[in-house]
Amino acid sequence: MMQEAPSPFEELLSRLDLNQIPSLQRILASMDPIAWTLVLLLLGAVALGIVFTINTRHTFLKTDEVEATPEVLLARLKQDPMSLSPVSIINRLGAEATLELLRYGDQITATEWRFKWSSVREELLHLLSQQNAFGPIHALARYYESDSEGEPDSLRVRRTVLIHKLGQRRFLDPAPDGSPAQLRLRRHPAEQIGNLGFYGPTIWLDGREADLGADGPLIEMSEVHFRTVNEAGVHLRIQRTPTVGGGFYLHLLKRRKMWIVADETIEWTL
Repeated sequence: MMQEAPSPFEELLSRLDLNQIPSLQRILASMDPIAWTLVLLLLGAVALGIVFTINTRHTFLKTDEVEATPEVLLARLKQDPMSLSPVSIINRLGAEATLELLRYGDQITATEWRFKWSSVREELLHLLSQQNAFGPIHALARYYESDSEGEPDSLRVRRTVLIHKLGQRRFLDPAPDGSPAQLRLRRHPAEQIGNLGFYGPTIWLDGREADLGADGPLIEMSEVHFRTVNEAGVHLRIQRTPTVGGGFYLHLLKRRKMWIVADETIEWTL
């Protein structure tokens, strides 16, 4: 009986002497300490590569600040305003969404939120005021509710100052006995009186009228001092209690026909 001719694959194995591969037991028995060390190093490198790949992928999936849409970031900031730095907030959200965040943040009265929001808000207003592009300036003017060019400049300046210091609610906590905060504005006789939206009694005083006593918290605003048609200054006193208060000077500039707070100086504190 004729023996079958070996297949081409069998001939290749025979020529390469691959059909004589030793068994796993023989290989293990012949390994010396150096060989075992090399094998362990190889296995360690493979394991390290797998772990690094998994961790890196998990990190990129978790860190979605770059890939997240402005809507998602805005929703996150409404939960925690400190989840991004103020610079990142403006860069990632843009002026319009930052305006929405400012309006939202001023309406929340929870103590924990106010503690976080105060510093974030202050820095956002400062960063927006340093820009000269129409978008940021217009968003800031709308936040200050001073974007109406048909309104007298003195009223626009006063409302800007009031919102800058108190937020859009324009509210100061009443005294422990319930006495509401009062807003007093000293005016030039020629200045037009208007509504500033303050939450509480508002009294306009001529510059020469004597100072009045106060039964509760007090906000007192000086006359608006116009250095030029595009520059103004206002002194502001906020007296929360007889022993807690402060005096401020706010420097305002008119950019693109809208008033913004360019700088603020603390004159005194109690």
